[in-house]
Amino acid sequence: MPPQFDDPLPKVCGIDRSQRLHRIVDFFSAAQAVDECSLYVPLASTFDDANEAIDAAMEVLSIAAGPCAGITTHFGTAEDFIRYQRQVANRNYVSCWTHTKESVAMWALYSRDESSVQLTTTVSHLERAATDFARNFSNPLKAIADGSANDQFVDYSKIVAVRYENWKSIARGIDRRRRAYDKIDAAGRIPAEPTALGRSFREGKRAIQYRFEAMEHKDESFSHEAEVRLILNCAHYNAQTLKMAQNAIAGMISRPDTDINHPDHERVMLMYARALLREEAWKMNIPCQPQVFLPLHSNFVSEVTIDPRCSQHKRQFMKEFFEARGIPVSESTCFGHAAHQLAVKARRRLAAKRNVGPTSCD
Repeated sequence: MPPQFDDPLPKVCGIDRSQRLHRIVDFFSAAQAVDECSLYVPLASTFDDANEAIDAAMEVLSIAAGPCAGITTHFGTAEDFIRYQRQVANRNYVSCWTHTKESVAMWALYSRDESSVQLTTTVSHLERAATDFARNFSNPLKAIADGSANDQFVDYSKIVAVRYENWKSIARGIDRRRRAYDKIDAAGRIPAEPTALGRSFREGKRAIQYRFEAMEHKDESFSHEAEVRLILNCAHYNAQTLKMAQNAIAGMISRPDTDINHPDHERVMLMYARALLREEAWKMNIPCQPQVFLPLHSNFVSEVTIDPRCSQHKRQFMKEFFEARGIPVSESTCFGHAAHQLAVKARRRLAAKRNVGPTSCD
């Protein structure tokens, strides 16, 4: 199971909060973000990329390939690996952005109808929206109390710059590591209870050679995207898991060493409830809803750019729509003819050549 945290508010990792971000969406989604202040965020399992969440499974695989193989989760077959990967993808909502504003590749890939719109915001605006969402959807105590809800809560969230990897090369490296440890294990050279103090410096380096954070890595073939993503990890609950949590909390409160008047009592009970529901959702493999809608503040979108290939009548309609709502419309330089961007006029007219005989330039 991927590592969990008790703070649902987003962590900003590897990127400055003032960084401008861009995202190409269809006109309806752009209008929804501006008019309804709502951002559609789907589960990673709905993406076309079959390798979403493979980093989470790779993390387990790399640990199981080393000296800790006997005391950690392991996969018996490729199907186990894929099942674990999909289970992680079914718990993570991802909103994909890029810090590259002008990209022919991005327009070609994500504006198939040549009429899409690029939204521009900043990391800090995205963080604010994720913070508001997490605060509203991270406390399941009320649902546990009435026991009738069928919903989910934000477990943890983060905004990260994606790291691009060569998965085939990494898989070969992990496999070599597994074979090497199988060999020294057969020779009885791996201690029964390996400790950090008992390892050599080289073994320590090997232990951290392949470390992955869930949903933060993609294959290097996607590197042109220069992606920054918002990740919302959620846990679903139903009547069955709520009842289990209700009984467990009641048992905890009834213990003689529980001080319900302690100032941290409510916070600790919330942490305990979240941990219980999170664990049950994972064990029962309860999938999250296919998508969530992130409430946005009114100035979330700072400007938009219309696909430069868009037909004139569509462009005019979209331009008027956004400008009427106070959203500036910028022009893209992609697909344009360079002559329109250059000063092609001579610095000055050359004087007419006088017939004064040959010169060094003739």
